[in-house]
Amino acid sequence: MDCKEVSTVLFLFFDNEMEDDLLTPFRDHVALCGECARRMDYTRKLLLVVRERCIRCTAPEGLRLRILTNFPHRTAPGPH
Repeated sequence: MDCKEVSTVLFLFFDNEMEDDLLTPFRDHVALCGECARRMDYTRKLLLVVRERCIRCTAPEGLRLRILTNFPHRTAPGPH
């Protein structure tokens, strides 16, 4: 695996979606390549900040129900 391939699959690694046959070559390359190791460290830190600071917002129940009932193929769901 080379630097370009690592950059294309980096988020697959962090999302635990990387195919098993790519995992060893990915880890081997990152272990030997300072540039990719720095990119991986930066991405790891960025994802931690995003996960810590992002607030999951939900629409008010009335708005959510109005939106859902306006879809022609859907009916309003029960309360959550």
